[in-house]
Amino acid sequence: MEARIGGGMSVSDLQGAPRSTSEQGTEPESKLPRGSVTRKTLVSASGVVLMQGAAMVIGFATAVVLARRLETVGYGRYVFALAWTSVLAIPAILGLDRFLVRGIAVYEVGGEWGLMKGLLRRTNQLVMATALAIAATGCVVANVWLSPELRWPFCVAMLFIPLNTLTVIRQGAMQAIGRVVSGQLPEYVIRPALTLVGIGILAALGHHALGATSALGANIVGVAVAFVVGAALLRRALPPVLNSVRPEYATRDWVRAALPMMLISGVWMANNYCTTLVVGTIDGPRAVGVYSVVQKGAELIVVLLVAANMPLAPLVARAYARADLAELEHVTERVAQAAFVVSLPIGVGLALFPMTYLGIFGSGFQVGATALVTLALAQLVNAVAGPAGNVLLMTGHERAAVKGVALGLVANLLLAVALVPPFGVTGGAIAFATSLVLWNAALVVIARRSVGVNVTAIRALSLRR
Repeated sequence: MEARIGGGMSVSDLQGAPRSTSEQGTEPESKLPRGSVTRKTLVSASGVVLMQGAAMVIGFATAVVLARRLETVGYGRYVFALAWTSVLAIPAILGLDRFLVRGIAVYEVGGEWGLMKGLLRRTNQLVMATALAIAATGCVVANVWLSPELRWPFCVAMLFIPLNTLTVIRQGAMQAIGRVVSGQLPEYVIRPALTLVGIGILAALGHHALGATSALGANIVGVAVAFVVGAALLRRALPPVLNSVRPEYATRDWVRAALPMMLISGVWMANNYCTTLVVGTIDGPRAVGVYSVVQKGAELIVVLLVAANMPLAPLVARAYARADLAELEHVTERVAQAAFVVSLPIGVGLALFPMTYLGIFGSGFQVGATALVTLALAQLVNAVAGPAGNVLLMTGHERAAVKGVALGLVANLLLAVALVPPFGVTGGAIAFATSLVLWNAALVVIARRSVGVNVTAIRALSLRR
């Protein structure tokens, strides 16, 4: 007999198993026509893209200032410290950010308001405790193992871990209740603007005022202010019914269901930062500074796909909970097609004119031209593959997804270690590009077999024409 959580929702329900109307005990929520759902998703994604565009412009200006003032070595130290905070945040989040999106969406369908309130509270408590412990441990290890030039930036960067992890949890809650744009506003507008202002002030004070450590400090101020604003926005956006219900907790079941998500998020994030860390460790700060600029350029290609994943996630969870695979496939296909249409001109432009982009950061960064072309082509494949990983996470198939992403991570690590020593930044780009193509191909196949839908931009692969 199935273990139950709270007022009638089963563990398998929350882990993503589709439920029929009779199993829910209530009529399914009214659905918009599929075209309307798609338009709603893309409109929401467009709002996020506009904010991301503003953030990218500000972030681009910030990166140019830092790259030119700190040069390749100083900028490399800055990037190296930030990369470690992103990796160390993975175990701190415990996979609860993605689980929160799916959990809130499913609890909303079932009207389980007490469990929703309890889930919101418990995720914040757990993440705060683990983030502080990991940040403190990181500082101790840095003082033992790192050189003084890397030690101080690393220790200052540890402050990002509790701030960023709690921010991600808050964004997940806003995403689940449909407040995608306002949920991202503090991080896409307030944070980058304050960071740029802080770095500009440091630059104006003189050459010695702006370094890797002080630049990280300015960034932390922006993060902290954005965090406070975001917390206030979440409090106002939560359903009023939560004020009148008592929180219910199923902590053990939640953590058990979330840990596989932590594993896939960890493997995913490790894949993204593996090359950065290998390049920095083997080839030094100068090379990692160049690689970071190359990677930032390539990531511009999939800006719409990344933005669309935010409003898409709760829609996928709800459609799968209603066992409506036709709607799920329709929406994901259209999102993938729209993402590819936007990605193609950006990718082609970077592949044809890499020196133009890299020259903005200074002559020392133009050695990354071949690496930029390599990553641009791989990101176009990423755009064609569509939101495969997001679909697997939101439908309870994260364990299967781990296998696909792990395949990419292993290939990335082995190739990076083999290719970075002889080829430097270009070798790292080849390693990550290979990984990106492998894991996308694997996730597309897994989504087709496990969920029963086509998630790519290629309409001919649809299972429900």
